[in-house]
Amino acid sequence: MKHLSFILVVVFLSSCSKDFYVSYQSNAERTGKVVILPSEPTSQTTVTLDDNIIIKSKNVKSLTIDNVPEGEVKINYVSNNSTYKDKLNQEMFVNVINGKETTQLIQTPPRSTGYWIYSGLGGLVALYLLFLSPK
Repeated sequence: MKHLSFILVVVFLSSCSKDFYVSYQSNAERTGKVVILPSEPTSQTTVTLDDNIIIKSKNVKSLTIDNVPEGEVKINYVSNNSTYKDKLNQEMFVNVINGKETTQLIQTPPRSTGYWIYSGLGGLVALYLLFLSPK
C-alpha cells in the first residue's frame, strides 16, 4: 500500500509539460527562428505571433517557432495558471533576422500563498501515508 501511495504522489506532482516545435508558415525564404523559454514550465498557455494563434491551452516547457518572417514581430505569451501570484501575460516585440535564431526568456510570476499551503498539506498527507499510517 505504501508503494502505491508513493507512486500516486509522484505521478500527481510530476509535470506534463512539453517542448513544442511549430512552423509559422511553409515558405522558408527570408525567415528566422524564435525560441521562447519560460523560467519554469507553464500550464494553460496560449501564444500568438502577430495575432495568429501558435498554441492554445498547452503545458509548455519550451516553444520553437520556425519560418518566422524577417523583421519585427509581436508575440503575446499568456498562462492562465491559478497558482501564480500575478497573471502571466507578456507582450514582446522580437526582431527576427534571416537565417538566425532569436531566444526570448519569459519570467514566470512567483507562486501564490494558496499554492504553498496546498503543497504543504499535500506533502504532509504523503508523509503520513508513507511512514505513519497503520499497517
